[in-house]
Amino acid sequence: MCSARADDLTAMARIRDAALELFAAEGFATTTLRAIAERAGVSAALVVHHYGSKDGLRRACDEYLIGYVRTEKTQAVTSPQPPDIRAYLAEHPEFSTLTSYLLRVLREGGPAADHLFDRMCHDTHDYLALGEAAGTIRPYADQHARAVISTAMGFGLMLFEEAVAQRLGGTSLADPPVVQRYADFTLDLYTHGMLTQPGPRQEPRRQPPQECGVDDT
Repeated sequence: MCSARADDLTAMARIRDAALELFAAEGFATTTLRAIAERAGVSAALVVHHYGSKDGLRRACDEYLIGYVRTEKTQAVTSPQPPDIRAYLAEHPEFSTLTSYLLRVLREGGPAADHLFDRMCHDTHDYLALGEAAGTIRPYADQHARAVISTAMGFGLMLFEEAVAQRLGGTSLADPPVVQRYADFTLDLYTHGMLTQPGPRQEPRRQPPQECGVDDT
């Protein structure tokens, strides 16, 4: 029974990974459960058994992406040394697929993209707070605005993926030379800033705690 259970979990992972690849490449509307099953090497009935429907499988893909980003970002911002980006890409081949999947979600828009943005804003708020506690992130009074704008900056870059990648010597943000130049610049920008003589610093007003959904204030 234990062996069967392990095989079952492996099948679930294969189905999810196949869905991530096909959703990213073909889009959600045109990808079928049968195509996902064929890619995963299982029956369509097993896909339905594990995930219920294509919408259920999509939610599982979203949750996997959100959990992956949360874990990796938390480790990055609480570590005294940034990761070596080339070594990271070599050790995490899933990075490219997840990047393509996130880009597909953003380009297709709608409620799924809004939900993903809200979830990632919430997680950004939390891992930046952990970075503050670890002494690797400078405190900022309006943590809600910091989380929302930081998330939007990252998402905005992805919407120009092809244009950015081509001008940095590649075809995708996941290409090692492109992501290396991106990582080098953003690390320098976030660590040292851009202005040599910034004006008087205006402290933001401290805001009450907020959820990272729509701000009604």
